[in-house]
Amino acid sequence: MPPFLQRHLDRRTFLRGAAAAVALPWLDAMQPALQSLPKPPVRGLFVFAPNGMHMGDWRAKGDGLDAEFGRTLQALQPLRRRVTIWTGFAIDGGRAHGDGPGDHARSAASFLTCAHPRKTGGADLEVGISIDQAIAAAIGSTTTFPSLELGLEKGTSAGICDSGYSCAYSNNVAWRTPNTPVAKETEPRAVFARLFGDPEQLGQAEAQQRQRANDRAVLDAVLADAKSLAKDLGPADRRKLDQYLDAVRDLERRLQRLDAEAASTVAPPPGLASSGNGSGYAERLAAMYEILALAFASDRTRVATLMLGNAGSNRSYKFLDVPEGHHDLSHHGKKPEKLAAIATINRFQLEQFAKFLQGLAARPDQGGDLLGNSLVLFGAGIGDGDRHNHDDLPILLAGEGGGAARGRGHVRLPGETPLANLHLAVARGMGVPLERFGDSSAAAALV
Repeated sequence: MPPFLQRHLDRRTFLRGAAAAVALPWLDAMQPALQSLPKPPVRGLFVFAPNGMHMGDWRAKGDGLDAEFGRTLQALQPLRRRVTIWTGFAIDGGRAHGDGPGDHARSAASFLTCAHPRKTGGADLEVGISIDQAIAAAIGSTTTFPSLELGLEKGTSAGICDSGYSCAYSNNVAWRTPNTPVAKETEPRAVFARLFGDPEQLGQAEAQQRQRANDRAVLDAVLADAKSLAKDLGPADRRKLDQYLDAVRDLERRLQRLDAEAASTVAPPPGLASSGNGSGYAERLAAMYEILALAFASDRTRVATLMLGNAGSNRSYKFLDVPEGHHDLSHHGKKPEKLAAIATINRFQLEQFAKFLQGLAARPDQGGDLLGNSLVLFGAGIGDGDRHNHDDLPILLAGEGGGAARGRGHVRLPGETPLANLHLAVARGMGVPLERFGDSSAAAALV
């Protein structure tokens, strides 16, 4: 019987159909015969959590890999050797510096820029370039999307949202220039359409509209191409392809359910805003995380941000039996019932984050798994919501970045260490040789 001749695939191979295209994950067939593997791409994600944390439940006990994670971080226990919890990072740019109130707006604006925002409610915005956009400017041309900016709450860039600060500061963490925020996408369906619409027709409004309105599933549109490709792949690659396409189909079905639920929801009376109290938030968050995993797996982008809520978000979490607004609860005054409610919200945030990390770890990628080729930063620009402090921040980093990092358990930093040091280290780990960033003093040690 003649030996199996495996087809060689380009890394940018797409499965194509009418107004749809599905980029592939890394397959063995993408390695040229008799050639060593190229260095895998490193992906970077920055997740922003509003209103700080219940720091008593966040803190780890002990140092290094033997440290005991706090109650909020218990969901990360299965991945504890792939995660570093940092104590001692601060963002000086989040402090008032004579500008008075506005800590929530400053917490978001400075989270990835590590710069102090100009206090204005007008168009004369100024803060700094965010680290995600600095990285995207260097490596973004290698992917279809230089970066993805996602969030769970809509928000305008006009008007004043916090004590004289423009809403642009509260509602964005990504800044392409010191004066230009990058608007985030808050609807999972719209992000899905961008990722799986035909890249050659992305600029054509009519094609995009057809794709969104098309009742056929994306995978139905590319089914013939998928079957044709599978015939030329080895058994291991066929399994990888099947698992990946199953994940795409599962996500699309979940999005269809979300669409159906949204269509059946009764609109609030005129003049009364929707409270967003339902479990739909949890489902949308899970969908956003899955979209990010698929975007990284298919190398559609290598840089992304995700805002779990806008700065000062007062969303309630009735599905967690927390009917009060998050921001209101964050001003807890050390009341046990409010601290318990905040801890419940925080644990939910970290449980969803842990599921995302576990999903990355379960996805094969060039040279290992997707988490091993990623650097994922999770944190807040405020420590305790009642104190509005910008030191002792809750910050963690997950993933190995293709060898640039390793899980260190709990790392206690001396004094107030600029968070910009960690941003600088992440950029370098992703192959962007910045000399410094923001108010950095030195790159944080990731290994």
